[in-house]
Amino acid sequence: MKTSAAFIIAAFAGTANAFVPPQIATKSSSTSLYSNTATQGRVSQVKSSINKATKDTFASMLTEIEPFLTTEAGNSIYRKSMNRLKAKAKIFGGTLPEGYAKEAKCTEKRREKQNAYCQAKAAEAAAAAEAEAAAAAEAEAAAAAAAEEAAPAAE
Repeated sequence: MKTSAAFIIAAFAGTANAFVPPQIATKSSSTSLYSNTATQGRVSQVKSSINKATKDTFASMLTEIEPFLTTEAGNSIYRKSMNRLKAKAKIFGGTLPEGYAKEAKCTEKRREKQNAYCQAKAAEAAAAAEAEAAAAAEAEAAAAAAAEEAAPAAE
């Protein structure tokens, strides 16, 4: 009897845990796995400086945040910041300086691919123009040869 009582108590003790909420381990967010902790604070500073910029402080703010945009910012932060800057410049009645933050590290691969594509297209166009010039020269030579044949027959 004592054995069955111990068994019943153990069974009830095991089912009592079903009513206790499970211990949830704190999960790290997916963005914290991939984010650079060095730039984490800088992103919010850059966003706030863009939002707080006035017409008088706009030029100095541009020089302050350009190093961040060119070296540390990722592609999405770079694009969003550039769009914000363009919108602010438009509000203030101006534009961003020509070539501002164009040499960003996050856009380097895209720029290399674009340059390679443009060079390939230019080489293709040059080859097509050369072939067209050669065909035109050949057609002109054939026309001259036909004119020579026709000239002695007319005499």
